Amino acid sequence: MKTVLIVDDELDIVDAVKAILEEERYRVVTCGNGREALKCLQESKPDLAILDIMMPVMNGYETLKAIRQRPDFEALPILIMSAIPPKVKPQEYTWAGYLKKPFSLRELLKQVHSLAPKDQDQEEPA
Repeated sequence: MKTVLIVDDELDIVDAVKAILEEERYRVVTCGNGREALKCLQESKPDLAILDIMMPVMNGYETLKAIRQRPDFEALPILIMSAIPPKVKPQEYTWAGYLKKPFSLRELLKQVHSLAPKDQDQEEPA
């Protein structure tokens, strides 16, 4: 089972995305800010991280840079989300995708399935 780390201070969004991804058979770990996310990275070992940009304590860009400084996570796919378009280039921060809030269920699942494909044994039976 693939693990997705969701980092956002908006609990409604966290709860909704968590419920959707668990329904899709992902293991979901949630954190309310970047500092919390850095603490739980090692134990959760996510296959994908979804980061909000505008958060207290550490914003998404700061969190992303801190994640990339950890050798075990420099290749971790990171999906950023925000109500406003990113003001920095993806090459500088190496994120894998962007979701503009509010986003559709279809767009969320398209990005997640692309960045953290489910294992064959995790697929729904036909």
